[in-house]
Amino acid sequence: MYLAGVSREDPEAFLRAMLAPLSAVRPGHALPGTPFAREAVANAFVLLGLLPEARAEELLAGYRAELEAMGFKFGVLTGELSVRPGAYGYQEAQAAGREELTGIPLAVAAGPVPLPVPAGGIAEELNLTWATLTPGGAKLRFSGTSQEEARPPRPGKLPYRMVFAQTRAGLGLAGEIRSGLSVTDDLGRSYQLRSAAWHSSPRGAGQPGRRWDGEMLAEPEPAGGAEAGSGGAEAGSGVRWLEFAAGSGPAVRVAMAAPARVPAGQAEPPWPTPAECYLAVLSSVTSASIATDGATVELDTAKIVAVVAHALLRTGALPLRSALLSGGTGLSSASEGWREELKHHWGEQAYHRARAAEPGPDRAGLAVALPLRRATAVIEGISAHDDYVSVRLYGHPWVTGEYWPMITPCFLVRAVDDTGAEHEGVDGGGRGTPEGSHEFWFWPPVAPEARRIRVIVSTLREAAWAELDIPGRA
Repeated sequence: MYLAGVSREDPEAFLRAMLAPLSAVRPGHALPGTPFAREAVANAFVLLGLLPEARAEELLAGYRAELEAMGFKFGVLTGELSVRPGAYGYQEAQAAGREELTGIPLAVAAGPVPLPVPAGGIAEELNLTWATLTPGGAKLRFSGTSQEEARPPRPGKLPYRMVFAQTRAGLGLAGEIRSGLSVTDDLGRSYQLRSAAWHSSPRGAGQPGRRWDGEMLAEPEPAGGAEAGSGGAEAGSGVRWLEFAAGSGPAVRVAMAAPARVPAGQAEPPWPTPAECYLAVLSSVTSASIATDGATVELDTAKIVAVVAHALLRTGALPLRSALLSGGTGLSSASEGWREELKHHWGEQAYHRARAAEPGPDRAGLAVALPLRRATAVIEGISAHDDYVSVRLYGHPWVTGEYWPMITPCFLVRAVDDTGAEHEGVDGGGRGTPEGSHEFWFWPPVAPEARRIRVIVSTLREAAWAELDIPGRA
């Protein structure tokens, strides 16, 4: 249960006072205060529900317009006087009802499943790695190989031509799948394929060509005059299998199992109050830099965190006796920097080993809905390869800031395995807003003797758990 803070200073009055010195700025002079501190405070107020998003943006934008009229230029090197690449859109998304969501996982099939390859194209091999049924259709993740190499840049040309060549080949592969692969279900419906994101990497040593990974959305084709995508909450309901076919060759049928029945329940959040939870995430970053147009600036992370903490104290959101203020939590210690480097280095290497494995890491599709009251979260599936274990999580509302300190920690993941070891869930990336799906891998590595893992998903206000079997560790 959360401990309620005692309200002191009004959050809007505090932000107004913080912005007031900008009125005295004259052309040719630097803006007063710590860059990005004003935006960070406004962002925190919005995420914690202390100030309406529209009002926070109105206060910041008013000063921005005034200063721009005097010739000031704003951007990632100076601060932007906006909550726009941060909490903007969060409160509106939070107000949406579950019935409005189109991306909730209803059933998941885990691959890899070999699929028929459209004839006459660049694809040499094609696999379905995940299929997720949602109210809006099916989200499909593919991997494939091709003999076609990305053309290297010509001498004297910029390296972005390499990226362009890779992207063009990826788009070609997506086009082949869209035009040459048909998708139907057991309800007799056909699906239209729409490409989302594709990327490539070289194949293993001595293997020509490239490996491609991408996502596509399969939307039920309209029937009886209905508009495309109008299936609403019923579009994925009752579907038991999807069938993939290319030309006259044999079709491949993929079963869409019902959601897994696993133990799940509510849990205590990692910190007693939402403000403490937010501040813990913010203060975990001990150095940050932003670069644009050839220039780089180092942000004063300690000062920014201190300003946000002061704002939360003054408004009563942060308890005076919070453990975060005592210095005994181990957070933000510069001496721990090597541990962060190790964590991400190991994670990157383990991820690439898992991707390169044949036929691939052990996977299980789950579609386990977690009992959260103020958010929606579904564990789509779990994967394991040696001691690299990850889960794929769908969540709403899920908005993301483009850079620190405009953080939006909508969903946090941690875990405890059946040996008693605790693990941090590290966000490995994902897509979508305000509905999103991200992969989280666990650190420290999950020991081979662990057979089950309790995954705990938290927002700033609540938490829930699910007990999962680790695939391949019977």
